[in-house]
Amino acid sequence: MKIKKNQADIILEQREKKGLIISNSIRIIFLISFILVNSFTYHSQEELKRALIISCFFVFLLSMFIYFIRKGKFFQTIGYASITVDAFFLIFLPYNWYLAVGFYESVPSTYLLKTSLPSIAFVFVCVSALAIRPFYPIIVAIIFNSIWGFFFYVVFQDPRTEFTESFLDNFFTAKIIPAYYITLSLSITSVALIVAFITYSYRRSIKEAVGFEIQNSQMSRYFSPGILKEIKDDESIFQAKTTPVVVMFVDIRGFTTLSESMNAEQVVQFLREYHSMMVEIIYSEEGTIDKFLGDGIMVSFGTPSPGMNDATHAINCARKMRIALNEWNQARISKGFNPVNQGIGIHFGSVVSGNIGSEDRLEYTVIGDTVNVASRIEALCKEYKVDLLVSKQLVEKYMEENPNPSSTRFESMGDATIRGKKEKIELYRII
Repeated sequence: MKIKKNQADIILEQREKKGLIISNSIRIIFLISFILVNSFTYHSQEELKRALIISCFFVFLLSMFIYFIRKGKFFQTIGYASITVDAFFLIFLPYNWYLAVGFYESVPSTYLLKTSLPSIAFVFVCVSALAIRPFYPIIVAIIFNSIWGFFFYVVFQDPRTEFTESFLDNFFTAKIIPAYYITLSLSITSVALIVAFITYSYRRSIKEAVGFEIQNSQMSRYFSPGILKEIKDDESIFQAKTTPVVVMFVDIRGFTTLSESMNAEQVVQFLREYHSMMVEIIYSEEGTIDKFLGDGIMVSFGTPSPGMNDATHAINCARKMRIALNEWNQARISKGFNPVNQGIGIHFGSVVSGNIGSEDRLEYTVIGDTVNVASRIEALCKEYKVDLLVSKQLVEKYMEENPNPSSTRFESMGDATIRGKKEKIELYRII
């Protein structure tokens, strides 16, 4: 079964491919440089010949690796194959050098420890880390230490081996200071661990950055820019709590009948236009989109933190929705389409707000009796033949925010029976 990759994994894989291309390109440059240097510093024709043949073969092989990576093929396999190339050269180079100077019979085995192998291993450790795989540099370090340990074994078994405490003798004679070469091994190991940790931290940073970006993108779908800034400053506001909130439900009237004359693509386009228009208005009045309900929208004002003018924002939002729908209908009629009607219900009361759901999927929402009542009020718009109804509680909240309203008048529609509630609620329309 193929596992679906998330966005962070996809971005990481892209970075890994790019890093693997760069690391193999550096390996190619290293081999070409090695060929050029070896052309002037070889000990024998046989050494030069071996170096040229091996280097040319691996330049071709690494070039093929880069080609396949660009084509998106064998990515994981090539990553390990590239480490295998490093391992081969860490074994081949000291062998080739030792063989060129006469091998064990002619030269003391301490020569193996005096080559530039640690420097080359250092380069391979750093180059392997470019693929952004933390264990690659560790693998290279393990390979080097295995070879280095074997060299130590050969050196200690060689009866010609002489030890010294003089650095001059260590560098300019066959004698060695064992601690110095052990230090080289520890240095390569330390570099590998540090580079691996940096690589691991880089991978984790990418995942955290992508996660944050996704979270930010998701939150921007629900909250206006101003509220989003408040959330970033204080994430604790997502904790579950009981708070007074204005809840609004908006729904298209007769959508089922309207959609029967459209195909699936037209229905989606219709809803996208309607929702885009309404969402812009909701955000302009600092509303929070709780969820889309097919052709409807559930909105709250005062989440995640109550404001001083939540009822005012809700009323202004409803007015703007009326105006926007009217203008949209004029455009639709001019194109030969039927006008669209909507119902809006608004209520004010206490709700429980916070991240609700399972560990795998959390959703910020508001729940409670206030939500249910707001939904019932919106449904009564059809019965009262109006496009907007608000509860007495909402009117009282609005009047509290605006003691002397000059542009808003409410007309009582009488008490209404709300399904699920024993007490009736007085409803108002806005003139």
